[in-house]
Amino acid sequence: MKNRYWFFKKLYKDYVIILDDKGIKKSLYYDKLLMKYINNKDINYIIIYNDFDFKKVSYKVNNYRRYLIIEFLIYLIKM
Repeated sequence: MKNRYWFFKKLYKDYVIILDDKGIKKSLYYDKLLMKYINNKDINYIIIYNDFDFKKVSYKVNNYRRYLIIEFLIYLIKM
């Protein structure tokens, strides 16, 4: 699972990579924190299914880096 994640992460750096395992959506590392922003429809993401089929969703405005900075600031405040 981690191999697929890292393969797609190297190709699509500013995308949230989501692994779909039999209907259960998971992610790894800091993309796990960014999954809650997908419903805002301003962050690009890729859903990878078990058989390496994938669905790529792109929006005109990608706030990936903005949400990443917000999550790290929240993490620092909570420390």
